[in-house]
Amino acid sequence: MQAPRQSADRSARSRQARGWSGTFSALRYRNYRLLWFGTIFTSAGTWIQQLTLGWLMFDITNSYVQVSIVLGLRALPMLGAPVAGVIADKFDRRFLLLLDQAYMAVLALVFALLLQFGLQEVWHLHAFSFLSGVGWAINNPLRQTLVGNSVPRERLMNAIALNSMAFNSMRMIGPGIAGGMIALLGPEVNFLLQAVLYGVVVLLVLPYRAEFAEGREGRKVQSPFADLREGLAYVARESAPRYAIILSLVPTLTLMAFIQTQMPGYVAEDLGDPNGGLLGFMYVGMGVGGFVGAVFVARFHAVEHKGLLSLVGVAGAAIAVLALSQVGVWWQAWGILLVQQLFFIVVMTTNNTILQSVTPDYMRGRVMGIYMLDIGMQPLGGVVAGIIAESYGVSVAWVVGGTVGLTLVILIALMAPSFRRLRL
Repeated sequence: MQAPRQSADRSARSRQARGWSGTFSALRYRNYRLLWFGTIFTSAGTWIQQLTLGWLMFDITNSYVQVSIVLGLRALPMLGAPVAGVIADKFDRRFLLLLDQAYMAVLALVFALLLQFGLQEVWHLHAFSFLSGVGWAINNPLRQTLVGNSVPRERLMNAIALNSMAFNSMRMIGPGIAGGMIALLGPEVNFLLQAVLYGVVVLLVLPYRAEFAEGREGRKVQSPFADLREGLAYVARESAPRYAIILSLVPTLTLMAFIQTQMPGYVAEDLGDPNGGLLGFMYVGMGVGGFVGAVFVARFHAVEHKGLLSLVGVAGAAIAVLALSQVGVWWQAWGILLVQQLFFIVVMTTNNTILQSVTPDYMRGRVMGIYMLDIGMQPLGGVVAGIIAESYGVSVAWVVGGTVGLTLVILIALMAPSFRRLRL
């Protein structure tokens, strides 16, 4: 009778995980809650920074290409994310996160003072953007890996989705705050607020413990270069992580890079608002879409057909960008951005879950670092988008990005049937 009873218990837990009562199940774990609230504060700083940097550069230079460059410099250090992943697998992940958040707080404070005293020049924006990107190149694989160390494996997709929900809730709120503060108080206050937010994250990380870290018994004692080669070989050898990483690169490079870098110019010229207020509202729409997408994944985190879900998500995001290229009315653009981000977050959350589910913990930092390369590649897409927009307009740039993205995902779906059938 014992076996049937255990089977019934597992069935009951499965039904609970699939229902609305399981939507926030990962928040039952104390250490995950600390990390989750830290994600709220650090992502608030991120979205305030991104909007303010783009606005400030466009205000100073009136150049699409310069906006692409300054935002691209912020993403460029993510090319070093695999190295950050090696570090995350070698050293104490919690301590590294503490150092990283303290570094970003000091950097934001220094830049706020430059703006306050009117000392800023264009190269200061470039330098600040790049140095902030260095902090994010370390933060992202660390934080994602610690999510996997904060909950049991069966709660992993739910935890990743809730983490994305926290991130996108601030995408809804942060840009609105940033736009209002630019108009009322000036951009320097935004960077001062970032410093405060990052400081709060340091306080939240102090009591954190990686309760569900699986140990590093399978780890070889070897050089950092050998560690990096081992991570790259693992991704190249195993089809599930390989295609998950490719399917994250496609929408980031061809869709998000085009939207993020050209949004200030699109709002100023296509939507007729050069003052920055509507720009924040557009980012709010993106945040709403991301939040809804994260809620969807958190609610249906038990879905097994994760490969197919990722493919459909990329296709939906590409079609939404093509639709966005055809509108010049703010409420239509806002609605399409919401839908595009819903699909995008479904893709990224699903791919993140696939990677963390199939990767052993002792290699998780390296694999997540390789996964984060898509952000480092974003400047390439952003510069291409800026060049096209400079010559032909933002709408044409978005047609190009959406078409390329949709074509690539169709090719991947046809060439990778094993990923299309992947179930976890």
